[in-house]
Amino acid sequence: MTITCVREAAPVHIYEAEVARRWYALPPGAQLPLSNGETCQLLFAGHPGSAAGPDALDAIIQFPGHELSRVGAIEFHVRASDWYHHQHQSDPRYNTVILHVVLVCDEPSLALCQDGRTIPMCSLNDLAQPGKNYLKTAWPCQQVIRQLGEQERSRVLRQAGLLRFEQKAHAFVELLHASDARGPFSACDVCLITALAEGLGYGRDRAFFRAAGQRLLGLESGVPEPLGRTIDPPPLDRGRLRVLGRLVEQWRARGAWETLRKILSNLDRLSRVQALRGIFYGLGTARADILICNVVLPFAVAVALIEQDTMLAEEAEALYVEYPGLSSNRITRAMREQLQLTREPKGACEQQGLHYIYRQTCQEKRCEVCMVGERLL
Repeated sequence: MTITCVREAAPVHIYEAEVARRWYALPPGAQLPLSNGETCQLLFAGHPGSAAGPDALDAIIQFPGHELSRVGAIEFHVRASDWYHHQHQSDPRYNTVILHVVLVCDEPSLALCQDGRTIPMCSLNDLAQPGKNYLKTAWPCQQVIRQLGEQERSRVLRQAGLLRFEQKAHAFVELLHASDARGPFSACDVCLITALAEGLGYGRDRAFFRAAGQRLLGLESGVPEPLGRTIDPPPLDRGRLRVLGRLVEQWRARGAWETLRKILSNLDRLSRVQALRGIFYGLGTARADILICNVVLPFAVAVALIEQDTMLAEEAEALYVEYPGLSSNRITRAMREQLQLTREPKGACEQQGLHYIYRQTCQEKRCEVCMVGERLL
């Protein structure tokens, strides 16, 4: 039977935080009622999102009639009509939402995304009392981690971090082969500057920053509107764009890759960290470190592989392994919770290992092929 939506008034003291509390209290395996009368199964509730965008990220839902489960975002509202009151239907950040979770179903039509897709809706007020046929709440990786000593845990995460580093390096090899020189910039510089521009958008708006970097290089690239409700970038993004513009101007004469290569080739490892951070003056140490570990060092290995420069490859990888810890982010916090670690890893390599495990298997909870969870299965 299809659920009939009525214009029921929600108590004034009910806020979205209460919807979130009820959502995260649901056990894995819970059957959720949909507004069309069907039910879907909750496999994983996801992780809290940021203030800008959907409320929960990377939830896993098994919808009726679909063999494969879906991974995506969840949006919470007290009333179904709040979707339109908050103008989510015109905001591309909400195109990843796969389920609209509400308390009061006061809007009969399904929520519409900016890309034209409609989203199934679940009212938690219609949820039946929990039954007994739920999935195990303990994941295999949690049991494995408890059995490992600190050194063994570090070894596993370091191995995962190196696998992520190799992935990035080989991706840069392909990009370098496909890159062409542009004006005063070599093919190497075009590839590197584009990657650095995109790196400035990590956690923000990667497509916009990548397009902005290409425009600065003189490439024909349409710049998309920044995500959100305004057409102008927020102050943080404007500051990063100014730094990017300054760097591109400096590198017109000196060359981006040659500038960075001299640092990697001529200084001791401790001095390299300080010198590389100095290149990105104006961004702050945290963002500079992210660019160094995610772009500069794997890019250096990619060039070394093409040029068969063993020394450069070894020095770049060694610096990555020894690099100090990066700032915490949504994924490292989520993986710390998932693996039930008492703290985040200290070094950048092990932190990147958390990213690798998350992207490869944990985002979709494919425990049977996870490099941690498969040890128990």
